[in-house]
Amino acid sequence: MGIWASIGIILITISFSALTYYLYQTGKSALSLSVIIILGLVLRLYTASDPMLHDWDERYHALVAKNMMEQPFHPKLYKEHVLDYSYKDWITGGEVWLHKQPMPMWTMALSMKLFGVYELTARLPAVLLSTLCILLTFLIGKYLYNEPVGLIAALLFALNGLVVEITSGRVATEHIDVFFMFFIELSVLLIVLNHKKKRLYYLGLAGIACGLAILSKWLPALIVFPLFLILNYQDRKPIQLLKGLVMMGLTTLLIALPWQLYAYFNYPEEYLWEQLHNYRHITEGLDGHGKPWWFFINNIRITVNELIYLALIWWGYQAYRQSISNKALFLLTWIGIPFIFFSLVSTKMQGYLLFTFPAYFIIIALFVQHLWQILPRLPTFKKVLCQILVLGVFILAIRYSIERIKPFDMRENAFTAKEELLAVELPEQAIVFNAPCPLKMMFHHDYIAYRNMTDSLKITRLIAEDRPVYVVDNERVPEGIKKIEQVKWLKLPAQWEYCD
Repeated sequence: MGIWASIGIILITISFSALTYYLYQTGKSALSLSVIIILGLVLRLYTASDPMLHDWDERYHALVAKNMMEQPFHPKLYKEHVLDYSYKDWITGGEVWLHKQPMPMWTMALSMKLFGVYELTARLPAVLLSTLCILLTFLIGKYLYNEPVGLIAALLFALNGLVVEITSGRVATEHIDVFFMFFIELSVLLIVLNHKKKRLYYLGLAGIACGLAILSKWLPALIVFPLFLILNYQDRKPIQLLKGLVMMGLTTLLIALPWQLYAYFNYPEEYLWEQLHNYRHITEGLDGHGKPWWFFINNIRITVNELIYLALIWWGYQAYRQSISNKALFLLTWIGIPFIFFSLVSTKMQGYLLFTFPAYFIIIALFVQHLWQILPRLPTFKKVLCQILVLGVFILAIRYSIERIKPFDMRENAFTAKEELLAVELPEQAIVFNAPCPLKMMFHHDYIAYRNMTDSLKITRLIAEDRPVYVVDNERVPEGIKKIEQVKWLKLPAQWEYCD
């Protein structure tokens, strides 16, 4: 990215944040919300404009989505395997790839089918859903409390650095967690609307959203069921609560269960292995992500806001002093159950709690609103202190957003590597060994590429089958393979070190 684009995104972030406050103060709440949504979309599109797929885990999901363009119910990492594989290894991929639920990849495949196979088109669904989450956050805050709370929470969501970075695919759990967050937040909003308007069909729609959340990641989506109970237990009869749970449960099953049955009966070994792998997250620190139990306690100051602890202490005290309401219990359940569960499991990643972020932002918004309301009756020193805290919330949010967006990371090497990657045009039947970035090569081309070498016997057999065999020439190539005359050699530039 050019230096002026980098400066521009910083100026937009700061000026749009200030503009939202001015518009609200002048009574233009709808316009203020529109500016917040536009700001969120601009930040997400800017960050999603990276020229290369990212390593963990975007390159896997994007390649599976590309292959699902033609076979949506047969997800594959490799469209064809010419080497031995194990269905237990999701990194190399077996005959079918069930490491993640299919909803995000289906949507990414549709986007690429409509607009072409590019990095941005693969990211576009996550960008749009993440932007819609800004609106959902506003509506939940507004309906639970009031419009100012909704606007503040929406601005904090639009700015949040981790949300923006995950949306762009730069860090692990990327698009999967964005889809998961969107559908859970949609389900939460529908539960809130049901609470306000007493219409049963809202719970049917909430169940559909919950089912889509399960199809995006897995069973932590069931958090919406206790949320429904907590919000309504004070003013509804047990039979009404039961009716609501049944409605949500049936529609959730209607959406989530068919794929599970299809995958189990068509790919039983792979499906059962992946379910075991899901369970192992609880008991083992997988893929180098074993963390201590206090990981999330420490991490929320980084991923949410440094002032989150102060806001939580204030909010907890207020809830205790005023006899905790069902709304406060609702927010506590939303953040508390996932926080406790994921703190106890062995595998921990920063994106695991992403779907609880809207609740944190609403709590911070309540804290900010409280400080603003008490300002007129405070002595000067306390007034200044409260103003510093309010301003600090937004300054820290903007600082963290810019830190995660990395506007001055120019990425010239990435653009050069992308050009070189696109230039490696080979026959569709070709097989490349010793490739430095095989998944990214296969995303842009239709040939097969492997990071590893194979033996000379296998290469000889492939050549006998009239398959063009290419090998990236470096010190890793065994001498025996160099003697096979039919092997074609690829010399790749140094920039390719960047691509993986």
